[in-house]
Amino acid sequence: MLDDGYADIQVLEGAVSPRVAAVRPVRCLSYSTGKFKNGAVGLCNVGGTSCLNPLLQTLYMYKEFTDLLCRIGEADDHVPAERRFPYELVALFMDMQDSREDAVPPYRVLRCLLMAKLTLFAEVDVADVFSSFWNHLLQNMPDRPLEEALRSLFTISLEDRLTCQRCHRQSCAHRDLVSLPLRVSHSKYHRKLSLERALWRYFQDSYEEENFCPKCGRNGRVRKVPRLRSLPRTLTVHLMRLCKSRSQVQKINRTVSFPPTLDLLEILGPERLPEDKQQTIQYRLFAVIAHSGTATCGHFSSYIHSCRDKGWYFFNDSCVCKVSWDDVKCTYGNTAFHWGSTASLLIYVHSDAVTSGPGAPP
Repeated sequence: MLDDGYADIQVLEGAVSPRVAAVRPVRCLSYSTGKFKNGAVGLCNVGGTSCLNPLLQTLYMYKEFTDLLCRIGEADDHVPAERRFPYELVALFMDMQDSREDAVPPYRVLRCLLMAKLTLFAEVDVADVFSSFWNHLLQNMPDRPLEEALRSLFTISLEDRLTCQRCHRQSCAHRDLVSLPLRVSHSKYHRKLSLERALWRYFQDSYEEENFCPKCGRNGRVRKVPRLRSLPRTLTVHLMRLCKSRSQVQKINRTVSFPPTLDLLEILGPERLPEDKQQTIQYRLFAVIAHSGTATCGHFSSYIHSCRDKGWYFFNDSCVCKVSWDDVKCTYGNTAFHWGSTASLLIYVHSDAVTSGPGAPP
């Protein structure tokens, strides 16, 4: 399999800087304005930040996220410029909701990210930008309990049970991820891959070579058995389609299907889930961030499910339009279309956070 070119995990960093108190409360978003009467609005394309707009639009349309973020209030003049990112994010979301135009420019948010020296203009994977964006937001939250609430909204907590194959010593290691990395490998015969199959593979037993064992006192082979420590509120899946071959990065356009709903108990089985969660565990697809083009030249856009009218919307910078579930499925990928749109980031939310109704995914 050709699957180099990625870090194995994206770890959520803890915040270490001091907190700044907010002064005035901010109303929660009502998602009741705009052309579609659900708050949906475009964002102006300001240069080569093709990853940024789909992320901002996805977070903006995620009501559970914005309800938490709006609790920080409005910053006063004593908040330094380098710590204003959460406040500017709230201000942008308010401008998006109240705008009478088709698109809003995200200049102030972009300025905060550039001050923090986040890589936005280079051709990078959207999952890497999301990880940096998310850690920067958490580090600048003015309130510790609110930071922890936001952290728990997107954290995927894993436990790896390790067994030394030489002395059979058992131990556990914990990981907190912002997205679950699933490798998409080349298929010689163009076989299709399902998200359920990819998730099942990720949670299967594996072996690591040259892992140090304190009991043996030397490196050896270790068996790793991953499982979920707790059920994430938001299950973000990164389809890793980039691989390095002969010093060149290539994009894999293999077809990867994903369903509108996931039942983790059915896919993973009870042994890979928290011990107190053995009933049906369903997640609904909320957003798809897709990439069109090649590994070195492309563009990101997003498909987002509205919490108000239960319809799917396509966000392509300043252009927003209503689409169908069949349009979303066009991002499965196809080896025959090298410039076609392929899903890169899938965002599922726990079913108790989603109100079912007409127009929900089938």
